[in-house]
Amino acid sequence: MQMGGYSTNPADYKLLEEVGYGATGTVYRAIYLPFNQLVAIKSFDLDRCNVNLDDLRREAQTMSLIDHPNVVRALCSFAVDRSLWVVMPFMDQGSCLHLIKIALSHGFQEDAIGSILKETLKALHYLHRHGHIHGDVKAGNILLDTSASVRLADFGVSACLYDNAGDRHRSRNTFVGTPCW
Repeated sequence: MQMGGYSTNPADYKLLEEVGYGATGTVYRAIYLPFNQLVAIKSFDLDRCNVNLDDLRREAQTMSLIDHPNVVRALCSFAVDRSLWVVMPFMDQGSCLHLIKIALSHGFQEDAIGSILKETLKALHYLHRHGHIHGDVKAGNILLDTSASVRLADFGVSACLYDNAGDRHRSRNTFVGTPCW
């Protein structure tokens, strides 16, 4: 799936280093060579991934259809050998969890928390208005960059409130997400 001028040719990307990982994939800082631009690539190892292909497709599709400044959007996605790569904007400050662990041992200041939560709630409002439930909101899935952007990421456990015919489900009865959150 190609969008916004980003290539689906793996040779156009240079992986630099691993910057994160989750239950479904590993995230790398990379350079998109044609634009000389930093991007993030979430790589799903299809042989080792415990998620079925429909779930991976749903996550990539959800990320590519999103159009909100507070939600991470997929720039493109494509298969590379036995992996699926999802290319995303690079959020150079990392997650709130990462910042707390490495630089803010006493946590964020109250005004920063308020700003981050406000932007995160804007993302959730957008998702809910479009029939999506994120399902795993936590500090590790709230990303920041040096321009003070706040974006909600990781749609691996997201759910849609609508079926294939566009009819709204009456309720959701499953529990998903990260234990203890």
